[in-house]
Amino acid sequence: MEHSQKRKDIIKAAKLYYYGNMSQQEIAHLMNISRPKVSRLLTEARQLNIVQITIRDPRMSLEQNADKLKKHFNLRFVSVVPSAVNEEATKVNVGRAASDYLNSNMQEHTKIGISWGTTLCAFTREFQARTSFPNAMVVQLVGGTYSQNLNIDARELVKVIAHKLQCNHSILQAPLIVSDPALRDLLMKEPAILEHFRQIHSLDIAFVGLGSSYYKDSIAYRANYIEENEARRLGELGLVCDICGHQLMEDGSEPDTFLSNRVVGVTMEELHQIPTVVGLCAGHKKTQPILAALRGRHINALIIDEIAAISLLTAEQIL
Repeated sequence: MEHSQKRKDIIKAAKLYYYGNMSQQEIAHLMNISRPKVSRLLTEARQLNIVQITIRDPRMSLEQNADKLKKHFNLRFVSVVPSAVNEEATKVNVGRAASDYLNSNMQEHTKIGISWGTTLCAFTREFQARTSFPNAMVVQLVGGTYSQNLNIDARELVKVIAHKLQCNHSILQAPLIVSDPALRDLLMKEPAILEHFRQIHSLDIAFVGLGSSYYKDSIAYRANYIEENEARRLGELGLVCDICGHQLMEDGSEPDTFLSNRVVGVTMEELHQIPTVVGLCAGHKKTQPILAALRGRHINALIIDEIAAISLLTAEQIL
């Protein structure tokens, strides 16, 4: 009975708000409940699909937004996909667009670089190769996170893409971050790692995630490479983006930090040598990371959702 009454209240509040054009305060007074409870009822109406919102605005089509971003940032390619009801579903849309892009650009000997990230994970899940490419190669751009609770490790993502393409792959047998710069220097002299980086130096295309540098979202912190106080110290520097383990400022520059010489993976200079570097991410929270990557010219292609696109257009005052 209680569940049935709550559903009736949700429907009543939704009808008063959307059909009756009443304010939340007016609905609260009419239903004899608090305004915050009205807000919760309206939120549940959307979550339960009692209310489904469709926005029609032909002037702001996905293609138009993509074209504006491509021209403004002088990019090789931009795709803007629909935003979904939640972040995970939106990442699936981005992943499908990335799958289409890779399929459209695959050739017999294409070499593909893969970093890490939740959107990259969605990409690898959604990718369906249209045919096999036995002479292609998939290469890991950064070391592994070695964390069981993070489903974003580059090693696994590389294996999935290679399996679907039925081609070879190269795994970077090292952690993303080591404890000391001297250890990184030693690792970089290992024959297997030297050979791996020779593969990186001949990549045709790379797919990279654009992470936040907010300390709670930091991959270095979440994968237990650094302590919380160290993650907070990085955050206090004004860092806004993590790309392939490298921390960037708003202008896209990479400052010297205590992590700078401890990352095992592609350097920013090496990333710039790859002909096409595609940034994948979703949501308005990624506006600053995307802008930093674009301002630093670290990526030259972009696949994002409509909310991220609108946020970028607004931030750059692109009409």
